[in-house]
This record gives sequence, C-alpha cells and structure tokens, in this order.
Amino acid sequence: MNKDRFNEVFADGERLDDLLLGDYKILQSKNHYNFTSDSVRLANFANVKNGDRVLELCAGGGIVSLHKFADNAVTRGDAGCGQWVCVELQKPLYDLLSKNIYINELDNAFTAINDDLKNTFEHVPKASFDVVLCNPPYEKADTGFKKTSESDMIARAEVATNFEEIARVAGGALRFGGAFYFLAKSERLFEIAIVLNKYNMRVKSVEFITKNNRFRLALVKAVVGAKHGCDFSVHA
Repeated sequence: MNKDRFNEVFADGERLDDLLLGDYKILQSKNHYNFTSDSVRLANFANVKNGDRVLELCAGGGIVSLHKFADNAVTRGDAGCGQWVCVELQKPLYDLLSKNIYINELDNAFTAINDDLKNTFEHVPKASFDVVLCNPPYEKADTGFKKTSESDMIARAEVATNFEEIARVAGGALRFGGAFYFLAKSERLFEIAIVLNKYNMRVKSVEFITKNNRFRLALVKAVVGAKHGCDFSVHA
C-alpha cells in the first residue's frame, strides 16, 4: 500500500483493514455495506491464472478481486498479472473500490466501472474474459428479507438486479471454456442450475459452506460450453 496515496483519499467514517497478504490493504466504510468472510472464501475458491482477464460483478469495494490478486501476487509471484474489471452500481461503494485500487497502486491492472451491471457491454466487449467473479445479492426480494441500510439491501437482496441478469452478463462476458465463480444460497441451487444452462453454462463444482450442521451457502463454479457433470465438497 502507498501511504501517501492513502493519506490523499482517506475520509471520516472509513477504516483500513489488512488483507494479511503482503502489504495489501482495503478501505471500508462504516456507513455502507461491509464484506464478510464469505467474500474471502469466494476469492480462495476461484482459480485465476497468470494473464487471465477477470470481470467482477456486484464488486462492492472490490474485496473478491483484490484478495485474489493479492493472494496470487504473494503466494505465486503473479503481481501485475492479467487485467481486472470491477462493476459496481452503488456510487459510495464504487468510490471505495476506486480508492482501494489507488492506494494499492493497481491502476495498471484494475479498471472500476460505476454502472448497472446490465450495461456492462457498453464498457467491455462480449466473450473477452477468462473468469467472472460475483458475490451476488442472493436473497429474493419477495421473501421478506430486510436490512436497515439501503446499501445492505442492494448488496444482499435482489432489489437492483437478480441472478438471471447476473448469469446473462456472465455468460456473455466469458470466452468458451471460461469460468464463472459465485456464491449462492444452497436452497436455490436447482433453480440456479436451470438459469445457467439457459446461458450455456454448466455447474462443474459446488463447495458447501455449513452453519449449525446445515448447508447454508454454496461456492459454485460454472463453465461456458462444458459438459454436464459436477463435483461436490464441503468447506472445511
């Protein structure tokens, strides 16, 4: 992290967290949605190779992409590898995303876009990415799920987008053989598999996250143009 850059952009109500990967840091705001350990699990679950073009949807402050980039840089020496594009609808979270790119001096590797994800192809060409990442809003809007913060509601529930829209964009963005890594509620897996098939993606790997001996969430990998067949595991 560049301390001079940090001093330029740091504002009241923000805090700096250590990614515990080299000198990489992330800013979060006390007033807006903060990431959880599930975002870190998703970053660890995804496989991003040196030179890959990566698109993150519903990026928030950029935790999934930043953590994956930092992990590759520290553990594999892949600093600067590939190109990363992060799309975030909420302006305050986009501002944090931009700051996180800036303070970590990732200007040459990362591009931040502040727009509705349905407009993604106004900014990037189709079929141009190797990997798509997304920690989506996975609560349905009509199930009574409520949060006091509007920012949390948009991040956690399907009020500004839904999985169908996310899958459409992910499937359009990926090259043949490209991988879509995301989180989902375990109870929605069958519904999600049907949507993915519609956009020529097949579920290839599912890793369940448990809580109180129940399958709470699932880390999912889907691949464009893949044959049917899926591996299942449980997150340790």
